[in-house]
Amino acid sequence: QWSYSSGTTNLISRAMRERFADDDAYHRFPYEALFTPLGMRSAVFEVDPTGTFVGSSYVYATPRDWARFGQLFLQDGVWQDQRILPEGWVKRSTTPSPTHPDAGYGLQWWLNAADDPDKRQLPGLPQDSYLASGHQGQMVLVVPSRKAVIVRHGMTNGRPWPRAEFATAVLAALP
Repeated sequence: QWSYSSGTTNLISRAMRERFADDDAYHRFPYEALFTPLGMRSAVFEVDPTGTFVGSSYVYATPRDWARFGQLFLQDGVWQDQRILPEGWVKRSTTPSPTHPDAGYGLQWWLNAADDPDKRQLPGLPQDSYLASGHQGQMVLVVPSRKAVIVRHGMTNGRPWPRAEFATAVLAALP
């Protein structure tokens, strides 16, 4: 049975750390392999007290830099004619987990893939939409059929906010 846990992302961070020869190489990796090639100059990836990246939460960047991250996925892992992500990774990571009800989660992405529009993460948005959903309503939304990336930073203070309506309004304003 499927169950969301941000702790899973932290386990991935730990497993990734063990693949490196030393901690210095591990700590440089996201900057050298992702942030720097994308021009994400504001990106900061914090570590826990043991030195492991806290992949579930503590990655900070400006909205513009998060838009670059979303654009990388929109462009199938290619940035300025350079392949950043392995070929096929975007498709794999945005394919629904077979154990998730309603096809709502892939590999670290929430998906809008349910066949029943009423069961989608973002009702009213295209079925190919997917998003990284953060604390207090922050999000990076990728809508391939519209060639769009929408980033939202803000605080909801625990109150629900109409993210689907927000994204629908932004898409309506685009050509």
